Amino acid sequence: MSKNHGARAAALAAVLAGGIACSGCARSPATTDYDLVYTEVTPIEYARILCQLIPLQERHTCMTSVIQHYRDGVDEDRTPEQVINGPFVMILDRQLYRGRYVSQPFAAAFTVRNDTGGTCRGRYNAFAGDTRAVFSVWCDRGARGSANIILDQEGRNGIGKVIMEDGRRGQIVFGYAAVGGDFY
Repeated sequence: MSKNHGARAAALAAVLAGGIACSGCARSPATTDYDLVYTEVTPIEYARILCQLIPLQERHTCMTSVIQHYRDGVDEDRTPEQVINGPFVMILDRQLYRGRYVSQPFAAAFTVRNDTGGTCRGRYNAFAGDTRAVFSVWCDRGARGSANIILDQEGRNGIGKVIMEDGRRGQIVFGYAAVGGDFY
């Protein structure tokens, strides 16, 4: 066997071993089926979304903080008011938008603002004719789009995606356990 062939075989074995060892790793948001009602969302997925704008040298601290906040808050009892509304974060155009959502079984809405004063809102309402739980999104500077969210298995937190009509894409994190600290 040539030296080159042996090196390639060793590299392939390492890749396969890494793939097997990482079979429980978080999936990419691109592979999440947002048409489901709920899915498993791990604390690291929340951290990856929320901390993506943090400088690389500080990102580990941010991610550790998000994960710890989730672990501390996931089993907390919530008041009835906290069950139907809570913190909502959207990242669009490398800008962090913070705000709140309110949700009922057949209708929901959110309002978020960024640091420069830009505001975006989203809503869906089955009673107004919406046939899917997909938010219509509009921003104060004229941008429009849609957002789709999915609950984690706990049912009170989750992630989502926003797609604007001009092709821009963003990500969403919501819920008391998922959103905390500097993001709330």
